[in-house]
Amino acid sequence: MAIIGITLAMTTGEETWHGVARFGGWALALLLVLEFLRMSLEGLGLLILVNGTQDKKISLIEALELTLEGYFIGQLIPISAASVPYQAFLLARKGVRAGWATALVLVKGFVPSVFFFFVLLGTIVVAALGWKGSAASLTFLKVVGPLSALPICFVVSVLVIMLKFPQLFDRLVDAIAAFLARRLRGSAADRVEQLRVEMENESHIFREALSTLGRRKRWVLAWGAIFIGLAYIAEFVIGLTILRGFGYGGPATGPVILQCLLKPILSASPTPGSLAVGEGGYIGFFAAYLPSHFIGIALVMWRTTLYFLPMSVGGLLVAKRIRFAGRGRAGGDHGDPQKQPETP
Repeated sequence: MAIIGITLAMTTGEETWHGVARFGGWALALLLVLEFLRMSLEGLGLLILVNGTQDKKISLIEALELTLEGYFIGQLIPISAASVPYQAFLLARKGVRAGWATALVLVKGFVPSVFFFFVLLGTIVVAALGWKGSAASLTFLKVVGPLSALPICFVVSVLVIMLKFPQLFDRLVDAIAAFLARRLRGSAADRVEQLRVEMENESHIFREALSTLGRRKRWVLAWGAIFIGLAYIAEFVIGLTILRGFGYGGPATGPVILQCLLKPILSASPTPGSLAVGEGGYIGFFAAYLPSHFIGIALVMWRTTLYFLPMSVGGLLVAKRIRFAGRGRAGGDHGDPQKQPETP
């Protein structure tokens, strides 16, 4: 928030307010529609993965609630993967086998990394042939491209090793756990050992789930991946819409590609909700396409639409779930029994 406040103070002027007046109600409405579309598409991706592989089905409303609640949790805890155990827990409560619940949420999380990997390869080719954009956007690309390659290549490498060389993956996990155990004592060392066992078990279930999807449920995996990919496209169109509202009239390709490369950096950020990192990244993004007096207000619109709005809705849903769970315990209801359907 401090970065947003400082940026607003440094960039806001009379021209800013003229631009806000010209932004248009249609653009503001479109931002809200795109955000709803983004969350709905991500929920549809989860719905397809769950209902296409499990006997226990979930509704679209339940999938959307899981997505929003997971988003809220992910904004409170460093690194967006924090929402994985929460969403997996809720799926298990709805009757999905616990191991498969985690595996399906992980598949949903790994799909964007593969998508961004191919975007990165395509961008390298385009940049080698000659980047068609402003000097500012080219500078931003030179900074973001290498930084984006680190988390993308790491996740894809882990995925390949986990699927193709499971014994090597287990040995790597054992080696890391042994290294940490030698330097930790007491409960911390015990926790490392517990995490080692959990990671190896979950990796086996994840590999089983992905193998099942790839061999017997290919269309489930394909359609799930398509909807998740479309959700990210909708997210990047939000940034593009903000540019259009403030007068950017150039091609859409450059802004979308740059956001594709920026997203893995934000996802790997060690701060809750990618605070500071997200602001810094999008200050550079908006500066590549907009006059300086629009950067602060554009940053506020981006953060509000993509983070504060869904986080608020997700927080209300989490509070509602906690309140109902408290009433259930008070009335002697300990929640739905966790059914364990067979693996497809």
